[in-house]
Amino acid sequence: MSMLERFTRYNQGTRSRRDVPPKLNIKPKPGSINDDDQDRGFISRRREIVSQILSPTAKHFGFDGAATLPFSRRSPPPTRARSSARSTYSQESSEPDFNYNRAALLELSDSVRASLQRDKTIGSDNDKLTEFLEAALRDEELRRPVLDLETVEYARLDKLVAELLQHAESLRIAPSGIGAAMALVTPIRSTHETHNPHIGTWTSRDEGRKRNSGSATELPLRYKSDLAAAKNLLRAWRRRFREQYFMMDQHRCAGLVKGGRLKDVNFDTSLTYDLGKWHTKVSDPISEMEGNLWFETGHWWLNITCAERDGIVASSFETPTKGRYGIMTLPLMTGQEEMVRPNTYKYVREGRSADMHIGLISQVGRQIRVLRGHRLKSILAPQAGVRYDGLFTVKQYGCKQDSKTNSYRLELTLERIPNQKSLEEIGKIPRPSQLDDWNLYEKLEGDKVKLIQGEATYLEWKLRRQEENIEREDWRRAMWFKASFSH
Repeated sequence: MSMLERFTRYNQGTRSRRDVPPKLNIKPKPGSINDDDQDRGFISRRREIVSQILSPTAKHFGFDGAATLPFSRRSPPPTRARSSARSTYSQESSEPDFNYNRAALLELSDSVRASLQRDKTIGSDNDKLTEFLEAALRDEELRRPVLDLETVEYARLDKLVAELLQHAESLRIAPSGIGAAMALVTPIRSTHETHNPHIGTWTSRDEGRKRNSGSATELPLRYKSDLAAAKNLLRAWRRRFREQYFMMDQHRCAGLVKGGRLKDVNFDTSLTYDLGKWHTKVSDPISEMEGNLWFETGHWWLNITCAERDGIVASSFETPTKGRYGIMTLPLMTGQEEMVRPNTYKYVREGRSADMHIGLISQVGRQIRVLRGHRLKSILAPQAGVRYDGLFTVKQYGCKQDSKTNSYRLELTLERIPNQKSLEEIGKIPRPSQLDDWNLYEKLEGDKVKLIQGEATYLEWKLRRQEENIEREDWRRAMWFKASFSH
């Protein structure tokens, strides 16, 4: 083989090796976890360990920032079908499942609050209260709740919820409160029971021992449920109404003056009579028939000037007068009164000759209207304000003078005409909503005294009111104590 042929074969072999791709000896690497996978695995393992350690009853926050319960899965996000179903429910539920009117709500609120204040029980309207709380909570779940702020203000529902929670708190604090809570729904009567004339309820002696010893264990389940509903409702109202919820009393006070119980009645510091510093303009008279229809037994006013404005009396002084309807009305604002026999009462008053109601001599044997004020020392006196107690017959009039003190003493015997609203029913007036207005009225009067007459006069006014309340309560307590021995 010549040199040229050898060189040509060498070049061909080199070209062929260059065209064939080299075979790489690549071995598969064992499976491994990169850094990101290691971090995610570590966090997942750590989350499982923490979930096993935490208490199953403690609410805590997950690592994703959401509040979740241990050992529970997060609920899946609502699907479009569920969202549309809820929207349909809201639109359909805007048909008032909450079908209470204002008058019914006010009656329910007054009934429950009066029972809590008087008997420390919810009373006979417990079922109605539970239904209302449940309906109000369902109403708060709607996009546009039916229960508005005006209804809450009118029916005193804010006071109802607050007093329910306050009463429950007092039961938790008082040593014997838990035992007393067992009688929250209905009062208990047994064969060994005593009558408490101060609140007009019956209390078992054995039950009283149990309450004092605090032997009961817990609140009734139904009462707990109502309290939970009341708390949730309070939170919902505060969240929805915001600052307006806390300003309802200011709005109520303004309503008293503009078109409420103090309409057409003005405060005047120049007046010096003892029954107040308010005056009114006398309006045009109406017929006697209209007057009789207007004044229902149990009608209530903040003061005697409001009664003068409405025409049942002709003066704000404590003297018998004929109103715009020609019927004699006797306001019993001060003095003392005691029961002689059922439906018959003796009224006693001491003072000057001008205070002896001489004009009543001509009314003996006739019917007159009787108003009673809260300053009267009588078991029939209202807790606050002035109340119309119906028609009475003047059975006897007597007046005599004490030669030593030169003072006069009036004794008047009054007999109540039958077939009227019972005194037990009248005794529930003023109702809690009316007492709310009374508290606002006293605050308003005190503010006016402080603003116009100064701090010193205001302190004197406040001290005089407190002394009157203490004296009246002491007298009432003594009367109930005396009456307890006669049973």
